Amino acid sequence: MAGESLKAALLVNLSIGVIKTIVGLLTGSAAMISEAYHSFADTFNQILLAVGIRRSHQEPDLEHPFGYKKVQFFWAFVVAVLIFGISGMLALFEGISIIRHPEEHHLNNDLFIWQILVLLAAMVLEGFALRTAMQEAAKYKKKAETDSLRQAVNEMQDPVLLALLVEDSLALTGLTIAFIGSIITYITNEAIVDGFTSLAIGIILMLGGLLLANENKSYLVGRAVTTRIQKQIRAIVEADKYVLRIKTMRTMLLGPEDMLLALDLVFTQEAKKSGDLGVADNIDQLEQKLAEAIPKLTADRIFIESQLESET
Repeated sequence: MAGESLKAALLVNLSIGVIKTIVGLLTGSAAMISEAYHSFADTFNQILLAVGIRRSHQEPDLEHPFGYKKVQFFWAFVVAVLIFGISGMLALFEGISIIRHPEEHHLNNDLFIWQILVLLAAMVLEGFALRTAMQEAAKYKKKAETDSLRQAVNEMQDPVLLALLVEDSLALTGLTIAFIGSIITYITNEAIVDGFTSLAIGIILMLGGLLLANENKSYLVGRAVTTRIQKQIRAIVEADKYVLRIKTMRTMLLGPEDMLLALDLVFTQEAKKSGDLGVADNIDQLEQKLAEAIPKLTADRIFIESQLESET
């Protein structure tokens, strides 16, 4: 679902990563080097997300009877760890090193204008990548008739799109910090300011990585579908004239467009007399209604336990 956003982000990060590295080495700017770490880490992250999407299309087999859709959650979790471990830690250590030994850090202010131009260009490109990801969320918002983009992202439960939105948001935040820090460093000509700028970028990236890792951990463990979808399922089931009540309802997301549904239902006595097979016919019809109404759901992912009213 996030294919176009992934391509845009990959091209943007690879391009600006190379440029940041060149300018960072020429100017001696720790902020720019930290941003280069971030861009290259994001490029690698997007390759991993693409691997996850590709792997998720594998057909089910004996070892994985429900398919490989959850592999996207795994790679999105790995990406979160890399944002924390590579981008964040490298920027953090770069900043700490300069703060401890500012006299060893040499700045080349002659190329300051190029540093600023690169940062501004990177902001524009990252803004484009973020806009592409937000447009995909906006499409879903319109389709699902949700109230906000944030709600649409939560509804989509797409680990790739979520990772891209977090990455692009962190990138713009980091670039803004680098831009402000570079100007202050140029005005003061103090290396320690450059160190604190790199330190701030590292902290922001680490916090973002932790938040993204926590989100994807819940998907790996086995997260339920959104409250809206659960309410939709409940409304369809309770509208059935032969269903007396729902004893239990359990859902689990298998992938952005795949889910499991397990229901324990109590049927009325009249259900026994309906159709050639009674309750079995009614269950088949109910499964068909649910599969038609819920895009993430297919009939083979629905498991219904039934009891008659007199049995409870």
